[in-house]
Amino acid sequence: MGITVKDFAKTLKIADKALIERMQKAGLSHSKSSDEVTPKDKQALLKFLKGAKTTASKSVTSESGVKVTSRGKSSSTTSSSKSYSDNIEAKRAAASEQLKEQQIKREEQLKAAVKQKQEIKKAKSKKIQQTSEKPVDVKDQLSSAVNAYKKKEVIFEESQHQFEAPKEFIKKDIEIPETIQVGDLAKSMAVKGGEVVKNLMSLGVVATINDFIDQETAILVVEEIGHNGIAIKEENIEEDLANLIKYKDKPKSRPPVITVMGHVDHGKTTLLDFIRKTKVVDGEAGGITQHIGAYQVETSKGTLTFIDTPGHAAFSSMRARGANTTDIVVLVVAANDGIKPQTEEAINHAKAAGVSIVVAINKIDLDGADIDKVKGDLAAKDLTPEDWGGNIQMVPVSALKGDGVDDLLERISLEAEILELQAHYDGAAQGVVIESELDKFRGSVATFLIQNGTLKVGDLVVSGNAIGKIKSIVDSDGQKIKIAGPSAAVEVLGLNSVPNAGDQFQVVKNEKQAREIVEFRENKEKEKKLLKQKDESAGDLFETLGQEAKKVLNVIVKTDVGGTCEAILAALNDLGTDKAKVKIVSSGVGGISESDANLAVAVDSIIIGFNVRADNTAKKIIESESIPLSYHSIIYELLDDVKARMSGLLDPIVKEVIVGTAEVLEVFNSPKFGQVAGCNVVEGNVLRNKPVRVLRDEIVIFEGELNSLRRFKEDVNEVKNGNECGMGIKNYKDIKPGDKIEVFDRKEEAQEI
Repeated sequence: MGITVKDFAKTLKIADKALIERMQKAGLSHSKSSDEVTPKDKQALLKFLKGAKTTASKSVTSESGVKVTSRGKSSSTTSSSKSYSDNIEAKRAAASEQLKEQQIKREEQLKAAVKQKQEIKKAKSKKIQQTSEKPVDVKDQLSSAVNAYKKKEVIFEESQHQFEAPKEFIKKDIEIPETIQVGDLAKSMAVKGGEVVKNLMSLGVVATINDFIDQETAILVVEEIGHNGIAIKEENIEEDLANLIKYKDKPKSRPPVITVMGHVDHGKTTLLDFIRKTKVVDGEAGGITQHIGAYQVETSKGTLTFIDTPGHAAFSSMRARGANTTDIVVLVVAANDGIKPQTEEAINHAKAAGVSIVVAINKIDLDGADIDKVKGDLAAKDLTPEDWGGNIQMVPVSALKGDGVDDLLERISLEAEILELQAHYDGAAQGVVIESELDKFRGSVATFLIQNGTLKVGDLVVSGNAIGKIKSIVDSDGQKIKIAGPSAAVEVLGLNSVPNAGDQFQVVKNEKQAREIVEFRENKEKEKKLLKQKDESAGDLFETLGQEAKKVLNVIVKTDVGGTCEAILAALNDLGTDKAKVKIVSSGVGGISESDANLAVAVDSIIIGFNVRADNTAKKIIESESIPLSYHSIIYELLDDVKARMSGLLDPIVKEVIVGTAEVLEVFNSPKFGQVAGCNVVEGNVLRNKPVRVLRDEIVIFEGELNSLRRFKEDVNEVKNGNECGMGIKNYKDIKPGDKIEVFDRKEEAQEI
């Protein structure tokens, strides 16, 4: 039997009853101290306790019942701390007064000793008549006086400074930041690091004293040891930056931002292409949108900003980002194909973002188009058409011919009027990065969607970890402009690095402020990476014990734009199975460089380029070191390539095939081969160069190989079914009539992901 409730309670240093209560609250069925605790039970308990601590991370209550906010202690706690501090100061003042009194006494004793010496000298000078008494020794008197004082001083000092070590456990309030090193946590509780590591292990968290753990886990450990865990919220420059954004002007009406969503090949980009009167879809690899495109279009209904999102399953994260930056979602559904998985996913993203939905039922001119069926399927997803008594506008359109497009634009404009969209125009611009890439000639290029304020050439911008002065602003028609206002989607140049798609951007006052923000973000990123590395390297100890280690395919990914990179990484991480997984060693936007190639050599990684190529220096390293490199322009092919490489890592499956079986009729002794079994082949064929097993009463008693196979005194390599033969088994001398000799073969089959 494994660990019991009693054992686990002993490890956690809590009562059995208290542990059982916690486990039952976590939904576990344990009721006795003898019940077994499995690793899954520990994980369930940890998950429940972490959930309970989430509230504590925001608002922790002290022993007295006084609420302590995440930024610090309550006024009651502060008052208590002040009272404690005043008490300490009073004690120090009393000790100081005592010391002063002792110094005064010491001075008085010294004066008395000097006075006594003077009196003795005076007596000598008057030549006092000696008596029978022993003369007074002045030196001894002085020495005794000084020694007496010293003795008293020592007694006083010992009485003041002699403290006894506390014998009882003292419960303390331990303040815990958002992340903390295990060693630092141990110091704050005045315990050994090993004790903290032990508690973490008992909760299923593998960490050394040098590892970082999150706030919730740290609070859990602190409370298990017996102290109070107090979550503190660290200074957040992001919040301070948000508070600095103040606009003095009154908000004015702004153009709506419309995101086009739907299943792959349902005509999203074709519809937008008709509206823009361009041929964007012709330039997409395989006719599939590989990244988000943002365009501002002047229509008879006013200015509209459109965001085109990919429809393939791998681009879920990109679609989610589109929904979170938009006002209206145009859901494109093919009338001849109906609702598909990505259609449902788009609906979920739109609902989660709380944005309005307008449905464009496309391809109405094709055979098999059934508008009413599409409406019925959408109604089943809580999108009821207006003409069916619902509130969702649904417009039949043909993106190729343009039928119904004007009606669609009118419905979008009507929806925008109802929303009463507004923004501030005067002041520093802020918004979100829709897309980003590293251009060989222009450097870092980012597509900004401005949400408030006005962006100008020369503005100092911070976006993620990138900063820089805006050198150029290009609108969706490719024209250079000087300024851009709310709802505008523009390309900007001037950032020192490529921001991530989805990052916020903000115009700041000066470079000092910009660098402080970037430094804060970089530190936060490092902390997150440390936590992630710990989780990846340690894994779940209780789940992996005794299991076969997973095969890991190290991958370096370089892409043309940030959004595509994000989508590819998400898709690659989803490829993992219980036998193999993908580990992203490095990823980024831009060509494959020398540093990428050197990293691949160091960590034994493959390199994948999506719409990018390796430079000459990188090519030389890749060729000389035989680094696996593949280029792709369509994500389906990329994923298939990685799956094949993952399958190649797996050990082949070894299958055994019984080739033939012979029954032993008689046993002979041969001076050359020892025991020889006279057999009859009853199944299949017997081959000399294959391994054999000896079976007695259908139980395997020996496994080995043949050292002879003869038929009519001739050595042969094979004896077929129904024929008799003589078989000698190497290093085996216990063959008996009635035994069976089974000849088998081992075949390897490649595993597939």
